[in-house]
Amino acid sequence: MCGTHTYMTTAADHTLAPSPLDPAVLDRLDDALVEVRRVLQRPGHRRAVLGELAGTVGLQAIRVLRLVERAEHAPTIGAVAEALVVDPSTASRTVDRAVAAGLLQRHACSDDGRRARLHLTGPGCALLAEVSARRRAVLARAVGDWEPADVDTLHVLLERLLGGFDAAEVAP
Repeated sequence: MCGTHTYMTTAADHTLAPSPLDPAVLDRLDDALVEVRRVLQRPGHRRAVLGELAGTVGLQAIRVLRLVERAEHAPTIGAVAEALVVDPSTASRTVDRAVAAGLLQRHACSDDGRRARLHLTGPGCALLAEVSARRRAVLARAVGDWEPADVDTLHVLLERLLGGFDAAEVAP
């Protein structure tokens, strides 16, 4: 979009409404979000998080393990696909690799034998604990010279931003 106006669309009606926020501030925020995503996808970041596992286990598999660990009930592949915002076939391939590596197990659903629920194995739990510790170490280095209150504020604001994105997706 050209010009000096910043517009926001709602998901339902796609009408444009002028934003009360400074376009330059919104541009800087967008640039910062793009840069954060880029940094998290760098090979160096992946190596720092995965260590010697970088060639054998990908971050997508780690995301699946975290999802299974944090789920209230053992998730299905469909639930994994939905949570990761990927196609079911992509989720299925990632789960297949994690099962083949001994990180996950599939158990048939008691109410529907065609569906399987996913459970972490002992090695999956150990790997997830190791990678989680590495992730915390990377974050600790990134914010090591920050005040703890600033780290808390960043967390609160990121959660608020995520909530805003979610609300914008389902706005009437």
